[in-house]
Amino acid sequence: MSGAPDHATLQVGDELPPFVRTTGLANWNRYAAVNDEFIDIHMDPGAAKAVGMPDVFGMGNLRIAYLHNLVRDWTGHAGDLAEFRCEFRGLNLKGDELTCHGRVTGVEAGDGHTLVHLDLGVRNQDGVETTPATATAVLFADGKAAMPDEPTPTEPSGQAVPGTFLDQATIDAIGRTLPPVAAPPVGANDIARWAIATYWPEPPPAAFLDADAAADTPWGGVVAPRDFDPFAWMPKRPWAGDWLWGMGTEPGTRLLNGGQRNVYHEPIRPGDVISVTRRFVDVVERETKRGPMVFFTSEFRWENQDGALVRIGEQTTIYY
Repeated sequence: MSGAPDHATLQVGDELPPFVRTTGLANWNRYAAVNDEFIDIHMDPGAAKAVGMPDVFGMGNLRIAYLHNLVRDWTGHAGDLAEFRCEFRGLNLKGDELTCHGRVTGVEAGDGHTLVHLDLGVRNQDGVETTPATATAVLFADGKAAMPDEPTPTEPSGQAVPGTFLDQATIDAIGRTLPPVAAPPVGANDIARWAIATYWPEPPPAAFLDADAAADTPWGGVVAPRDFDPFAWMPKRPWAGDWLWGMGTEPGTRLLNGGQRNVYHEPIRPGDVISVTRRFVDVVERETKRGPMVFFTSEFRWENQDGALVRIGEQTTIYY
């Protein structure tokens, strides 16, 4: 860990120390074991080639975890990640060296804290930017944890019209909201395993593993990494709404993770029971170099057992 940024000297253009991993099945299997991503396109070359890819490739969510680790290692215990947004523009193939990078683009005073705006990304060994991202980190004042206010909900764009794959029935489902679904109570070992998998082969920060090490942090105890998913190993994982089309190999049924935006509030602690409410925000079809693609936007609102907001996530799901 590089040590906490200094409020007094922090300025636009400051670079975050990079977070670098050379990736392959060892990384992906560890991550699949904690996030239940044993999906054939990440494990079986034949399955990956059947959907038009050159070989198996890494999970987009693992690159998101690496970017979270980049920011976490930079802020240390002096702050936290408040908002994160990314897109996926390239694959993570076996043997790729991924360099997560970040730069300060803005600094502003918040209500009892400092907000630091960041440009982030993940470059491979060829210098190709595979995951452009932005984030906002909070630097706590006087060692007291505090997060920004909840944002205004995202509204439909109004651009949804039928196309090659997109039909009117799907458009008519915009706004559909499903009843809350609760995950099992979060265990300290769940948090530890997640941190170990996403930092491997280096050890994660001790505060994710050791209650004594976490006791003196601003959150006052062990909290989960912000990208932690308590719903990962549910028998019926609420990772999507019933407005999505499933996954296949025919045109219009092939699926990609297009990226996500997350806004974070209360942290997840051992013993928490997290509930999610899913909402169909928007859908639009666009013509791309791969042909027509349909972009779904789904919202996931997480609350803990006390009704406190934990996270608002917006997921982009692409069919092509």
